[in-house]
Order: sequence, then C-alpha cells, then structure tokens
Amino acid sequence: MNNLTIFILLVAFVFFVTPSGFAETDVSFSNRHTVRAATSGSDDSFYLTRAEAIIDYDSSRLGRTVKILPFFEYQHNLKTGAWWRKESGVEVGASFFNGCFYYGASFQHAWQRAENYSVELLEETTEWESRFEIRPPIQWGIFRDKLILTLFEEYTYDFTRGQATFNEVGVIFDWQILEGVRLPFGWRHIDRVHDFDSDMLEFSLLLSF
Repeated sequence: MNNLTIFILLVAFVFFVTPSGFAETDVSFSNRHTVRAATSGSDDSFYLTRAEAIIDYDSSRLGRTVKILPFFEYQHNLKTGAWWRKESGVEVGASFFNGCFYYGASFQHAWQRAENYSVELLEETTEWESRFEIRPPIQWGIFRDKLILTLFEEYTYDFTRGQATFNEVGVIFDWQILEGVRLPFGWRHIDRVHDFDSDMLEFSLLLSF
C-alpha cells in the first residue's frame, strides 16, 4: 500500500465520519511544550514543542466527537543542543462515551537526524502513526474535573523503511490550572522496534486558544 493510497483512505475516513449536516463544528488552537527526561543513561533528554489546529465535529446523531488536527512538531536534544526530529502532518481521530475512549491516526512527514545527530545523516521519512487513549471517569476529590488520567499507546510505521519504528505506552495526569492552561505530566515507555528501549518522565505546558 503506497503513500497516496494511505492519504486517500485518510481523506475518505474524514468525510465518512464527519458529514456536515449532522455535526456542530468548533475550531481552536493549541501549543504544547514538553520536556522528556530520560530515567537511565541509555537515552538523552528532549524538549518538544507542538502546534496544532483542532477542528471538532460534535455529532449527537453519530454518537461521537471527531477531530481533525493539522500539526507541526519540533524535537530538540537537550544533551547535544541540536534539533533531532521534525514532524508535519494531519491527525484524524474520534472520541467515544463522553471522551473515555479516543482513537486517532496521523499521516505525517518527518525529518530526523541519526543517533549521532550529524547534519550529514539527515533522514526524511513518511509515516503512519496511530494513537489509542483511555480516560477512566475518576474523580480526584478537590481536583474534581481539573485532573484527568490518560492511558495511551502510540504506534509508528515508517513507509520509507517499510517497517514499524516506535511503539510507545504510558500514563499522563492532565491538570487544568487555569482556563486554557494545563500541566500534563507522567511516564512514557519507548520501544524502538529492532533497537533499544527507554523510559522517560514527561512534563508539559499546554496552552489552548
């Protein structure tokens, strides 16, 4: 299955699950700043920033909320002081049961440096990434409706290499401190397929507009 076929399927999915006559549309923007701190010496620590537009189709007839998210992400290696990876693409996803479950898939282009982060070893790839989230409806006492627990799994397939490259799982606590300001934090396990694994602590500042 080539890249064009995947893109056509993604567009078809968008039009299938978001008929304009059945949904209310809302558009917003977000900017996420994240530090991923390695818990062992097997990996470096990173700074990430991600900007995205969020187009929500909320359909009571379909019984789901569908999201379309054009995005750009930049990852910076804190040890070497150089950028490591850039991504640009579109994610399409749907949430079910009042947001307790979410599944999304993105078609993206990535620019990545090899492990020694040399400019001469720059790689360009086209990828498919899926994301599955579970948000248990747990109430946290005084943090009621302000703290959300998310369990997630992310899987990345590289069309250029013809193989999976990442499989990531983790848990995130998402704390809303002000309207439009959230502080997600948690843990992430990264399985680099056919390569080494690592564990990271993750701290973010999420701004919504």
